[in-house]
Amino acid sequence: GIPELDRMLDGGLQHSTATMVAGGAGTGKTLMGLHFIVAGILKGEPGVIVTFQENPQQLKAIAMSLGWDLEAMENQGMLVHMYDSPVELQPDIHAAKVKAVVDRVKARRIMLDSLKDIEIATPNKVRYKDYIYSLVNQLKLQGVTTIVTNEIGELFGPFQLSEHGVSFVVDNVILLRYVELSGRIGRAINIMKVRGAPHSKEIRFFEITSGGISINEVIEAQTGVLTGMPVFNNNYLNDNGFKELLNQSRNIMEILKGVEEMDVNELANRTGFSPQDLLHELENLKQQGMVITWEHQNTTYYKATI
Repeated sequence: GIPELDRMLDGGLQHSTATMVAGGAGTGKTLMGLHFIVAGILKGEPGVIVTFQENPQQLKAIAMSLGWDLEAMENQGMLVHMYDSPVELQPDIHAAKVKAVVDRVKARRIMLDSLKDIEIATPNKVRYKDYIYSLVNQLKLQGVTTIVTNEIGELFGPFQLSEHGVSFVVDNVILLRYVELSGRIGRAINIMKVRGAPHSKEIRFFEITSGGISINEVIEAQTGVLTGMPVFNNNYLNDNGFKELLNQSRNIMEILKGVEEMDVNELANRTGFSPQDLLHELENLKQQGMVITWEHQNTTYYKATI
């Protein structure tokens, strides 16, 4: 459902596999699952959504804001949304209900949102681990492609993908993280694991827009991005940075380092270069992580990251 993510996954998720989308609160885990479910329905693949926090009305409102009419999909028999309070969850009974719904609608895709809620509802952690293992493997046997979300408690710094070792159950792991860069909070995505297939090792910026998740450029000039607190990579700078920049790019960086922010017209006045040439160089610098941008009143502003 997200073209750039499919490219990072070397063509997308394989059928009958299980994928964990892990990240802090608000990083876009549920939204990524919605992309997955809706894309399948548009291809004629029925889907099931299982949630413990987002009730059907809340999820429908979120989806509708992105142009996805979940209620219409339900009415067409292409989607079932199962909602249970984690307080009332009984794992064995719930697993049987999920299997029955998958059989009834002949689902090809399912999103379980989230593992953390199931963990909270299952005091016996051995039973919790067995429940996840049993459910995920049953879905694979039924030919269902699964996405499970899992919340990482640590927004920044060191983190653990999952409690009690359940990450071994899944075939693929997608990590979403908040990152702090030049005084601003952004989001980063990385494919940490794809079982038995090649995949991108890149760390990329991504945004949540009016159309959903949009994956942007590679973060090249910083290290420690997945900790949430990246630092500039001096080796990158020495090996691949200013030494290989054209004089035009060097002049741009020297000017941007001396100001808080600047738009392309101001930069053109300072450098004497045309806005068109500057935009090309600024895009190159942005891809190298040396420049970041943001929009204000329909104007794009540029800022050096070093």
